[in-house]
Amino acid sequence: MKAFSLAPVLGILFPGIFILEARAVDFQEEIRPILNSKCFKCHTGPRAKGKLRMDSPEQFSKRIGGEDPVIVPGDAANSLLAIKAGLPRTDGDAMPPPPARARGAEAMTTVELNLVKQWIQEGASFEEGGASEPVETTTADSETTEAMKPEMLEWTNFEGKSLTAAFVRAEGSNVILLMENGSEIPYPYEKLSPESQEVAKKLAAQ
Repeated sequence: MKAFSLAPVLGILFPGIFILEARAVDFQEEIRPILNSKCFKCHTGPRAKGKLRMDSPEQFSKRIGGEDPVIVPGDAANSLLAIKAGLPRTDGDAMPPPPARARGAEAMTTVELNLVKQWIQEGASFEEGGASEPVETTTADSETTEAMKPEMLEWTNFEGKSLTAAFVRAEGSNVILLMENGSEIPYPYEKLSPESQEVAKKLAAQ
């Protein structure tokens, strides 16, 4: 039986949405260039901020798992790297911090952050092809992650067509929606129905 893809259907309902096929993330080819561009200004060399050195896999690996982790393999929702990179720019804990941004440091884009989250979920491995073994999670971890999941809502566009997704945040003239497959997509406010626009504005104000 042929596999059925939702991508064409979503593309018809909400034009401009692109659904990517799930695949393993490669650290050297995909994650390291993001860290190089967005994190290395503060997190390289012996004077790396927060004693988090990302330019050395050996040093970086010491903060993946263990007693003082910035990354919890298999759990992006509880990994400081993903949490702080995803905070609003107005938050003082957001990465990069305001002083670094004043010196030209740039935050990860939504696409880059999603890729980093996917890499973490896959085990945060430096090896090609991802983690060699699945990362085990306890029942408590699973329950915590489940409780942290945002509420899925029904959104409609100006043509009355609907889509199920969770509100993530407002970003410029777009509302960022979280799809059921875990991917985030930007959608213009102006293309949402008046009812969905109101919902988005209320959630953005919280």
